[in-house]
Amino acid sequence: MLYNAVSTLGLSKRLQTANTELQLERLRNNDEIASGKHFDVAKALGARTGQAIALRNLYDETDQTLKSTALLQGRLGTMDSALTNILSAGQDVLAAASVGLGQPSPTGSSLQVRARAMLEQVVGMLNASSGNGYLFGGVEVKTAPMRAVQGDESGLPSPIQIVQDTIAAATGGTSSPQTPAETAAAVAALDDLFATPSASPLGFEGGFYQGAPSTAPRLSARLDRTTEIPYGIQGNDPAMRDLLQGLYMLASVDTSQLPLDAYKPYMEAAVAKVSGGIEGVRDATAQLGIHRAQLDDIAAMNTTQLRILNDQLDAMESVDPAEASLRMNQLEVQIEATAAATARIARMSLTNYL
Repeated sequence: MLYNAVSTLGLSKRLQTANTELQLERLRNNDEIASGKHFDVAKALGARTGQAIALRNLYDETDQTLKSTALLQGRLGTMDSALTNILSAGQDVLAAASVGLGQPSPTGSSLQVRARAMLEQVVGMLNASSGNGYLFGGVEVKTAPMRAVQGDESGLPSPIQIVQDTIAAATGGTSSPQTPAETAAAVAALDDLFATPSASPLGFEGGFYQGAPSTAPRLSARLDRTTEIPYGIQGNDPAMRDLLQGLYMLASVDTSQLPLDAYKPYMEAAVAKVSGGIEGVRDATAQLGIHRAQLDDIAAMNTTQLRILNDQLDAMESVDPAEASLRMNQLEVQIEATAAATARIARMSLTNYL
């Protein structure tokens, strides 16, 4: 005679295994309800997984571009503030110098003091930094581009001493020109000193400016696959050199002590340098404003694209809350039924078969 019998031990283990699987499924379902995303996105999407991966990669690329744009916006904003202060300082000295352009004035010594103060302010602005890099040194972002007016610990003569020594060498040893010929010689020597490259061993690049040389590549930022913005305004640009030369000329000499025939050409040369430098800095500031507007447009475009991509990813990866809740209810019913069956088997004894 054959008997169909089921082992209670085997049935109990089978129910325990089923219960464990149901508990794991409930945990996964609970994670989906909490996060709003499929626990296994690839399984849920099937053939559309490749599309989701492509969208995710594009989202990450756009997000990184947006972060880089925000960083560059901060740098350009700091540069714009520095250039605005440089313009203000240059215009202040230009206004004071233009008043006494025709003849020596008793206020010449005060002009020297004002020019020195504004010169130190301009040099300070050109040493502005943002984050962990200097802004006006080109690709040399780790080194302050401008030497302090009064000098530093490098062992080199201070920039203002270099200017005074250049004037003295051109005039035959006097601290300031006394004749039109000496003035012409001093101005020519200073033009050479502030030129790049300079014939002087302590020229502008090295004696005044220690950032990237004028022959180095300029700073630029590639914001996306098609847009690149050159924003590398440097302390050795022609406009900066002209402005600094004029300020150093006024800060190095007490013009109230110059003879009239030496005074006029010296002051005219200094004022022309300051004026030309201001115009150049103003043009650079305007160009910087154009780049900032470009950045704002790109940031707005990327923000919109990021929102669209996020909506598309949500539509593909998100779980329907109603469906997830219904599945959770079904799982709980199954778990309760499995637990009840397991408990009944555990209570069975030999008397149940007699």
